[in-house]
Amino acid sequence: MITIETLTKVLNIVILIFLVSTMLSVGLSLTVRQIIGPLRNARLFISSFVSCYILVPAIAIAVTRLFGLDEPLKVGLVLFSMAAGAEAGPKLAGIAKANVAFSVGLLVASLCISVLFIPLVLNLLLPETRIATGKLLIKLLLGVGLPLSIGLILKARCAAVADRISPYIHKVSSIFMILMAIGIVGLNIKEIAGLFGSGTIGAAIVFIAGSVIIGYLLGGPGRDNRWTLAFMSGGRNASISLVIASQVFTDPKVLLMITVTVVLQLVLILPLSLYVGRRSASPQVG
Repeated sequence: MITIETLTKVLNIVILIFLVSTMLSVGLSLTVRQIIGPLRNARLFISSFVSCYILVPAIAIAVTRLFGLDEPLKVGLVLFSMAAGAEAGPKLAGIAKANVAFSVGLLVASLCISVLFIPLVLNLLLPETRIATGKLLIKLLLGVGLPLSIGLILKARCAAVADRISPYIHKVSSIFMILMAIGIVGLNIKEIAGLFGSGTIGAAIVFIAGSVIIGYLLGGPGRDNRWTLAFMSGGRNASISLVIASQVFTDPKVLLMITVTVVLQLVLILPLSLYVGRRSASPQVG
């Protein structure tokens, strides 16, 4: 008979495969020029760093206190807030007719920073939680840095091969994303139902809205960059945060909080990007 413990271990493997395939897919789809070009604007890069790594986590901490979330839910939201570099960021920027090149450069920079940032800062933001920083750093380097680097190198040296296999890797990532979602919901359906009425949904919505607004305000004078940073600040990296939650924390509510926020993130930000894209043709937008 298959036990809950066995299914949980299988889910952890599924989440890890989702992370690796996603990072490999990102690397296979980018060139060095696409990454470096938009990051030459020092002011914009600094504003992006402040938004994604200082203000967004600060919003998460403030929201958890405002809504009085339980400790595991607080841990989940704070962890999610630290995982900058939303995989869907460039897609959202494209739908909104914003600065896709900037979103691509910021995505890769954020992934590289997040690998180092999260293990080092997590203990500071969550002092009541003991985390093996060294082991977590190694896991992120292997799960994020290595496949991302392999993808970038393959794209730079064998572009034809990279272009050929990229769609298949993307399909693998999509399949395991669906399996991951089914697994998380299936194993924790009662706990997810119990979150309704607890303030959890409201906290996640306020966090997402605040993150989008702060990114928009720090995006500079140009409409394209404002909306790009809004989507990159409001969108967090699901794969990284879910891997950390599944590998480091034993309480399932940590994983649940991230899952709920990821779903709401898509529900709220995707329609916003569609609306912004439609409005972009208007001369009043800018």
